[in-house]
Order: sequence, then C-alpha cells, then structure tokens
Amino acid sequence: QSSIMATLMERLAFLQKVPTLMKATSDDETPCPGYLFEEIGKISHESTGCCQCLLEYLLERLQADSCHVKLKVLKILLHLCGHSSHHFLTELRRNATFVQEVIVFSGPPDPVHGNALYQRVRTTAQELASVLFADTVSPQPAVSPCKAASPSLGEFVHVSLSEEMFVFVLL
Repeated sequence: QSSIMATLMERLAFLQKVPTLMKATSDDETPCPGYLFEEIGKISHESTGCCQCLLEYLLERLQADSCHVKLKVLKILLHLCGHSSHHFLTELRRNATFVQEVIVFSGPPDPVHGNALYQRVRTTAQELASVLFADTVSPQPAVSPCKAASPSLGEFVHVSLSEEMFVFVLL
C-alpha cells in the first residue's frame, strides 16, 4: 500500500510540471524555448515516477496529429538522449515503436509549407531513432544550452546515418 501511495504522490507532483510541458509542446510554429529543454531534463532526474510520467506525457503528445507538436516532442526527446536519467533512456528505447511510427508520418500538404513539415518530422524521428540505438549514447548531467553548444571531451557527438543503415540498425 505504501508503494501505491508513493506512486500517487509522484503523479500528483508531476501534475505541477504539466504547464511547462504544455508550453514546450504547444501546437504552434513557435520553437520550444531553450530554458524549457533544461527544465524538462531536470524533470527526468527527479524520481523514477516523475521520469515515467514524463515519458508517458511525451509519448502521448507524440501521437498528436499536428506536425508542430510532433516536431517539438521529437526535439525534446533528442535533447533528453543526452541530458536525461538512465532510466528515462532505457524506457524510451523500450517504447521506440512510437518513434518508429512517426518516421512514416504524412498527411495532406499544407497550403503554405507543402510537405516540408512532414519531412522535417520524419527526418527528426529518424535522427532520434538512430541516436537511441547508437551504442555511444550515454545520459549526461543537465547542461545549459550555452555549454552544450561547444562539445567537450566525453560528450556524445551524433553522426547521421543513411536510410539504408538506419533500417539495418532497427532490424
């Protein structure tokens, strides 16, 4: 019973984070502000329960129909690959089918952007999947965007893979 109460308390604590997550994954063209990436990274380190709630929230938002929401969530997940807890990364890998589904995301062309937004979503999903399954991914302690801009010794540097190689990695 105490573990059920602890889980309930963690979920209640997570509810306070939802406005931040809603702002970070809003359905508009405004990019997610850098400070929110840091805040979300901190959430993944708070507790196992918070980490699980964060992953559930982001994966649910990833299923939205909006290109803008999908792209923001994918970029947040990419950021978290280098700045989240080990538990978060492990659970994200276990739920990689959500990311794989987005790799083929498409829809009716936008009157202004055409298919460009769909292509950006697919490309970002492919990048996330390749980072998730690269052997060199290891979570780092939370780093400010300023420090993250200049790679230093020991930081992960992502190398894009071709589509053929990507398919090979997933099989």
